[in-house]
Amino acid sequence: MPRIVFGLISMALGLWGVATWWWSIVEMLRGLVPVLLVVLGLVALGAGVSKIRNGQSAQPLDAELTEPSLKSDE
Repeated sequence: MPRIVFGLISMALGLWGVATWWWSIVEMLRGLVPVLLVVLGLVALGAGVSKIRNGQSAQPLDAELTEPSLKSDE
């Protein structure tokens, strides 16, 4: 029961804070979104480079496209 009361009080104070400092939250998000995009771009770039470095290209080879599958003969 104390957790429910604490949760309700926290939600009420959080909503009050969002309503009171709305423009501060918007400014924070305006600064945070570009930083998150840069970080996500670096992660994606690192994943792509490591995949190429391991020899696991995302595009299949031409031989894989034209070669008949062994499973279809069964």
